[in-house]
Amino acid sequence: MKVLLNYAVELNDIPTTIGDLLGNLSRQLEKTQEILADSIGQTYDNSITEALSTIDTLRQDLSKIDQSLMDYSSILAGYVKTAADINSGIDPTAPQEIEENVEPQTND
Repeated sequence: MKVLLNYAVELNDIPTTIGDLLGNLSRQLEKTQEILADSIGQTYDNSITEALSTIDTLRQDLSKIDQSLMDYSSILAGYVKTAADINSGIDPTAPQEIEENVEPQTND
């Protein structure tokens, strides 16, 4: 079951927070490398059923890592946009105006 976690940090703390999260991810990658080494050994030992199970575990771990990286990338992209808005004098907390076309343009 997946759950959504939310927590707030100061805008200027975002790079450090993401750095910390990437550090955690680095430790997770070390464990993933160990599982990879196990699967390599299992294939050489002809323990194919065990290798299949280990490879499945690897795929699941890599999927989780990929999802985390996508999340971190999205957070950093939002940080860069917000910082750019602030530097150009745009208030990122102000409501955004949406321009709507009432009538679609046609080529007559």
